[in-house]
Amino acid sequence: MLEKLLKMADGPLQDALARSGTNAGPGTASAIEEIFSSLLEKQAKSGNTEAVKEMFSGRETTPSSPLVNNLKGDLSQGLADRLGIDSKQAMAMAAVALPLLINFFNKKVNDAPQANDDIMSSIVKAIQGEGNGGGLESILGSILGGEGKKGGGMDLGGLMDLGKGLFK
Repeated sequence: MLEKLLKMADGPLQDALARSGTNAGPGTASAIEEIFSSLLEKQAKSGNTEAVKEMFSGRETTPSSPLVNNLKGDLSQGLADRLGIDSKQAMAMAAVALPLLINFFNKKVNDAPQANDDIMSSIVKAIQGEGNGGGLESILGSILGGEGKKGGGMDLGGLMDLGKGLFK
C-alpha cells in the first residue's frame, strides 16, 4: 500500500534529484521509493511507527531532523546495494529524497476533513496489517481529492491514477 502511495511522488522526486546534481539515472526514483517503502513497512510492523506518523502528521520535517538522519543510513545503504553506486552518491540521493518523501502528503493531510491523528492511525494500522485501516480508502480519497469527502469510491489503484495528475 505505501509503495503505491509513494509512486505518486515519482515526478517531484525525479525533479529534485535532477536539480540536486546527484547523477541519478533512470529507475533511481523507483528504487528510492521501493527501498523507503520497505524500510517504513519493516519499522511499522516491528512497532516503530515514527516515520509513517511523521509523513501524515501535517508538520513539515526539515532535512536536518533526527528522523531524516536516522533513515538516511539505511536508505543510502539500500541504494548503494541496489544501484551499484558508491556510498557518497547514495548518501547524497538519500539526503535529497527523504525530506521530499516524508513531507509529500503533509499539506494534503492538513487540508483533509479528518483529524491528522485519525489519518495517521488509519495508515499505521493498514501498514501493520490490522483490520481495514479504519476507513483508509475514504480517508485517502479525501486527502487526495476524491469526489465528495468520502473518497468517491476510489480504490488504491485509482489513487495511482489520481496522483499522477496531482503531483506533477
